[in-house]
Amino acid sequence: MRRVREKYPQKDIWCYTGYTLDRELLEESRARCEVTDELLSMIDVLVDGRFVEELKDISLPFRGSFNQRIIDMKASLAAGQVLPWKLAGEG
Repeated sequence: MRRVREKYPQKDIWCYTGYTLDRELLEESRARCEVTDELLSMIDVLVDGRFVEELKDISLPFRGSFNQRIIDMKASLAAGQVLPWKLAGEG
């Protein structure tokens, strides 16, 4: 991830995870390890939450089910709370 950031600093890095940011990746859990904070700091957008077939909706942009969130990682880490990512042009 460090090499990608160095070589392509203008690129947005997205990450998809079945874990939730605030309940599993930022707290003590089996999903968290010694490199979690560094990895999260290099991600621009995180799509969190597991895909749930019963909540599937193919009209959702960049995610498969309603329970999944699209998170602005830079803003969320700076604010200390989960903040949604917005498509360009959204309010």
